[in-house]
Amino acid sequence: QATICAPPGPLAEPARRAGIEVVPTEPWLEGTGAERGELWRTVAAHDVAVVHWEQGVMEAFGPALESCGRAALALHQSPRALTRWFGETTVATARSVLEQAVAEERAVALVRGAAHRRKVAEAFEVPEAGLRVLPASVDARALPFEPAAGEPRELLAMTRLSAEKAAVVGLAIQLTAARLAAGGACRLTVAGEGTWRDEAIGLCEERLPAASWRIEPAPRDPVGRLAAADLIVAQGVTTLEAAALGRPVVVARAAAEEGGVVLTPGRYDEAARDPFGEPRLTTDPDRLWREAAAVDRDDLRGLRRLVERGNSIEAASRALDGALAATGRRGLRGLLRRAFSQP
Repeated sequence: QATICAPPGPLAEPARRAGIEVVPTEPWLEGTGAERGELWRTVAAHDVAVVHWEQGVMEAFGPALESCGRAALALHQSPRALTRWFGETTVATARSVLEQAVAEERAVALVRGAAHRRKVAEAFEVPEAGLRVLPASVDARALPFEPAAGEPRELLAMTRLSAEKAAVVGLAIQLTAARLAAGGACRLTVAGEGTWRDEAIGLCEERLPAASWRIEPAPRDPVGRLAAADLIVAQGVTTLEAAALGRPVVVARAAAEEGGVVLTPGRYDEAARDPFGEPRLTTDPDRLWREAAAVDRDDLRGLRRLVERGNSIEAASRALDGALAATGRRGLRGLLRRAFSQP
């Protein structure tokens, strides 16, 4: 039995098709006492609650743990982004919730990789050993490995159009401009929606010829859209999807950083396995084009294997099972200690 308790959104219908019950829950800890009681009764009917470490959601961690008996806190943000985009109150709440997840015997805090674990531990002064890795994952079995033939012509930046994703669009524009300046054939497509759309259009208009770019809505079939492109500029899970499909990828990093890195098997751990890794970036777009052109079919096959091994649904499922099993063992030991310490 699986249930999602969350505000209404685009993932509700796919979740229902997958057999997951969806309980619209908005806002989180407001409403009448009866409404809050119904929410926590729903949570209590499950073996474990997974709570997102996100503004407006993380506050549910304590009540979810109390209701369910076991809980996992899923961290998908960098500490730097949290402090940049939100105020002191949110950061203080994030620290408090994280400390509870690390200290509580019946709970676990989940990060995205080794670099993410290190950054979270340093920023919030919690022990690295208290943070378990739940890797970013894609359904590799549903992604056909079909490398494109010939030189790349369409460069695709598929991303949420928001300020924190500006690096993806900026790098894609730089690559397109460099290719055109060198006399090559290239067309940029920016696919996505968000509050930063006007800014993205402005950058394209300022730096590229009118016929060399377009902006289209977020695709209904993201995987199909990636497969239709020749070269992908990406961050996060989109990097994994593109690599599994056999597309060459130039990985952009945080909004404040310039440049990117061409994904190869040797760079996989820092540039793809952990979304918060710190690969050495290249700011020369001509060099990035040369490196992308040098990625051959063997490299692409090697990247596909790395996705399957470390960032597939199966790999993430094994990691989650291990993390949740540890909470059960820790919780049982705690219960036994308390039972035998009673006079």
